[in-house]
Amino acid sequence: MRASDADRERVAGVLRDAAAAGRITLEELQERLDATFAARTYDDLAPLTADLPAEPGPQVPAQGGAAPARGAEQDEPLVLRAKVGNVVRRGHWRAPRRIQVSNPMGSTVLDFRSAQLPDGPVDVDLATSWGETRLVLPDGATAEIRVNSSWFGLVDSRVPEAPAPPAPHFVIHGDMRGGSLKVRYKMRLEEMFGLHD
Repeated sequence: MRASDADRERVAGVLRDAAAAGRITLEELQERLDATFAARTYDDLAPLTADLPAEPGPQVPAQGGAAPARGAEQDEPLVLRAKVGNVVRRGHWRAPRRIQVSNPMGSTVLDFRSAQLPDGPVDVDLATSWGETRLVLPDGATAEIRVNSSWFGLVDSRVPEAPAPPAPHFVIHGDMRGGSLKVRYKMRLEEMFGLHD
């Protein structure tokens, strides 16, 4: 059976948790993540977590049954975690309706310009206090900012807040105490952060 983006994200979450717990090294994590996002089938994914504590595996449709609806996959949140490090999404990737980022001590860059976006608003929940977060939105997109930056935080958005259908709309919330958030259509020094049109 072909694996979905949601299946690959679930396996990646298990691997990141295993690395955080010290079960695999950072080098092993990178190797397995590369294999995860290159996987095409469930058989490709299974060996990547076979030596780790049991986690709920991908739900394989019963033979002859229908595959999960596309809308159901979009409802599953994309969870991105790092304790000390970088979280980066750029290029062509599928952004679901909900994205949860936990990266308290590192840099986070989410570039949505070439991402496949869902119908309706994209909800981005940030737990990135003490880190730097940069969101790059498609031209014309709007973003409502509800971030708690009350304690030495910085929020700098250069995009309109009011929705302007059919342009994409983002709702960004969470904690930015001691950290910084920048929301742009296109940022300076993009070469430094590996972002390209």
